[in-house]
Amino acid sequence: DGWGFFVKLEQELTADGRLIGIARYGRSFDGSAFYEHQASVNFLLYDPPPLDRIRNDVVGVALNWVKPNISGTRSEYDFELFYRFPIFPLVDVTLSYQAIFNPALDLGEDYASVFGLRLRTTF
Repeated sequence: DGWGFFVKLEQELTADGRLIGIARYGRSFDGSAFYEHQASVNFLLYDPPPLDRIRNDVVGVALNWVKPNISGTRSEYDFELFYRFPIFPLVDVTLSYQAIFNPALDLGEDYASVFGLRLRTTF
């Protein structure tokens, strides 16, 4: 019944391809998703110095904005900083921190923060 769209633009920002910029935008219609609008800008740096002894790691920063599709809520903004590194072949760990401003579903709070630990596998 509802529908929406999502656009992602990704660009290498350095000649060696280690710095990547990503912009995303999504829009939903007719209550088809939690958000009405969602936008983000991300920057990723692969094999960052001074950690160049670790291969296939990445440090990233993201800025996000969400306008929920629920009446009585407000737009939410967040900033995320993360570091992903391999611990085994095909297994990575990500450590992250998120600062959330104007949490959309908690009108009594103006700020929240979250520390994260994530395992990722590829096969």
